[in-house]
Amino acid sequence: MGFSLSWVAVETSAEKTLFTQLGLGTTGESSDDGPEFELSGARLSGWYLLVADHTDALVDEQLLKTLSGSGRVIAAMVEEHVMFSSAEEWRNGERVWGAIHVPDAGLYHIGVEGDLPEAYAAIHQRQFAEQEQDGGQKAGVDHIIDIPLELAAAITGFRHDRSGPPFQELQAAHPLKEAKQRPIDGASCNKGLDRKASKWYQAQNASRPGLFSRLFGKR
Repeated sequence: MGFSLSWVAVETSAEKTLFTQLGLGTTGESSDDGPEFELSGARLSGWYLLVADHTDALVDEQLLKTLSGSGRVIAAMVEEHVMFSSAEEWRNGERVWGAIHVPDAGLYHIGVEGDLPEAYAAIHQRQFAEQEQDGGQKAGVDHIIDIPLELAAAITGFRHDRSGPPFQELQAAHPLKEAKQRPIDGASCNKGLDRKASKWYQAQNASRPGLFSRLFGKR
């Protein structure tokens, strides 16, 4: 069935806020085989990571806004059964950038907003090239889903489907609520980037013609 989860990585300065906000506590159980619990916590270099299985609760806008008041926040979501993915960064209560792949909008769909990290350009180009090499629209694989996930991994070092640090099982004081909106509602386009969506695009492709762009609505 594939992975279905959301995760958030907060700078160590925001770790206390994360635990307080969600009423988190440890159960004493641990795993070296990835985030296999309903709520899994782990320490990364400079980050505290929380992974929630089968829920989009950790990409809730209000939660990320609150957490980012105490430090930098990276959040991501993946639903492999529909091949959806997203990633975003928050600082000081504001979303800095976001990237989203919604295959219902097309295999090559990638929506972006904000000031994208430098790593985005190479990741974007690599994944689009792999998609073409495997047959493009006729390929039996979706490489575009990896763009947001690879971008989040470039910053935090974490990907849900790769080996990582040991995890602890966590419990929340109250059931986590589903996110109130789609994590990214930015500009989207087919096989390219919107010229208004990022400084990277403006620098690299401002004069490139023929790219279709439109706003991608809320879920």
